[in-house]
Amino acid sequence: MAHEQKTKKKTKLPIAIITVSDLGRLSRELAEIDEFSLQSSVRDAGKQPALPRTSRNLQDIAEQNDLNLLVDDDRQKLKRNLESLRQHAPVMHISFASDPTPAFLTKLITWLRNEIDPNILISVGLQPGIAAGCIVRTTNKYFDFSLRKHLQDNTKLLIQSLMEKPA
Repeated sequence: MAHEQKTKKKTKLPIAIITVSDLGRLSRELAEIDEFSLQSSVRDAGKQPALPRTSRNLQDIAEQNDLNLLVDDDRQKLKRNLESLRQHAPVMHISFASDPTPAFLTKLITWLRNEIDPNILISVGLQPGIAAGCIVRTTNKYFDFSLRKHLQDNTKLLIQSLMEKPA
């Protein structure tokens, strides 16, 4: 357990890595680089395949953690750290009425990583029935910040307001 926490604290996640799916994409990219490395070691000089293209996210995580993706040990370390994050990082499920913009998600993940946990990930869902606001779920908490819930909680007040006002 202490080793897992030590590994989690060592890995710095770039802001662009927001979801568990993002971690999966990075793992697949690392596997492609591993495959390239293996093929390069068995092929004759001058007949190597082209180096696989890496995403900006993979480049960012390697730079932030001082890793060289062409070095096998660094790649394996990153692979282990990504797997540890995938299994142990806190995940917050947030449902919105419509798709949030990438800029909003970036602001949200920045705030969550500064205030809650530097390795937190979010899972975004859609529930058009909430009208406005959001619903937040963690492993042990549920918060409904939707307009629907607010109106349901204040039905008596809304009816009272409508009864007092002349039409």
